[in-house]
Amino acid sequence: MHIKTAIPVLMLSGCLLGSLPAQKSQSIETAVKRRLITCRGSVEVLYSGQKLKLEVKNRSRDTVVFHVDPGQIFTPTNAAYQPLIATRQKTIRLAPGEERPVYVNALCGDQPKMSASDGTTDFTMGGRASSALAAMLQQIQELGWEKNINMQNLVWAFTNDMSIASLEVEGLDALSRQKLMRLMTTKSGQSEPWYQIKYRPADPSSPILFSGIADEIKGDLKYELAQTDDIRIQVIDAQGRIQKTLVFIPGQAPGRYTLPLKFAAEELPLGQYSVRVEGRNALTYAKFNFEI
Repeated sequence: MHIKTAIPVLMLSGCLLGSLPAQKSQSIETAVKRRLITCRGSVEVLYSGQKLKLEVKNRSRDTVVFHVDPGQIFTPTNAAYQPLIATRQKTIRLAPGEERPVYVNALCGDQPKMSASDGTTDFTMGGRASSALAAMLQQIQELGWEKNINMQNLVWAFTNDMSIASLEVEGLDALSRQKLMRLMTTKSGQSEPWYQIKYRPADPSSPILFSGIADEIKGDLKYELAQTDDIRIQVIDAQGRIQKTLVFIPGQAPGRYTLPLKFAAEELPLGQYSVRVEGRNALTYAKFNFEI
């Protein structure tokens, strides 16, 4: 008799539990605006790298589920520092009254300003980055390319118009590289560059994260000669002044050429430049623009 009574009770309990609606997640921005949670951020360096540490607290009497989306901006209380932009999606669940730290992947979003480190400034909720940057970050996460790209330079390509030649792509096959460039040119509005540039890491003692020093520029020069000529490959600045001669090819025969080129440019300040393919009598066969 006890068994017959227990079975329907257990079945009824199972039905009730199974029918409970799933807790719906909302954006962290919405949760803060609705005053369901409080949120204060700071930078903390962990074994896995520098993270945005959010001290979050559930102010409500119910469990709150919220998420940080790629492209969410966190604004520094000290305007001398760069804002931080979340690069990965993260979902957080807080029990009623629960308070705890949450660590978020985030990168700097205003290149010329200082980069925050432990204890330099607090961060509060900001707005949203451009939809193009948010979508690009989401796709990079889905494709698993975060370790193949300089993600900081990718963010600056959208926030500060940094050249997408600076992505420092490594470990992707040719098709994946092509897909990445299609995505970046479509979303950033930049043209696909003929070159790649690698900047020197910033001085660890400096609060400025971008060194502005070009350690390496590389790419293929494609040009055609209609006649035999003495060819000079030179770097010129925006005023047409020669900054350095890279290659001299005496008596190069007529034909189409693809010349792999790699050079250091640490002595060149930030600005617009060109690699010029020039023959005798100042005859220019091709010119390839680049930016430092």
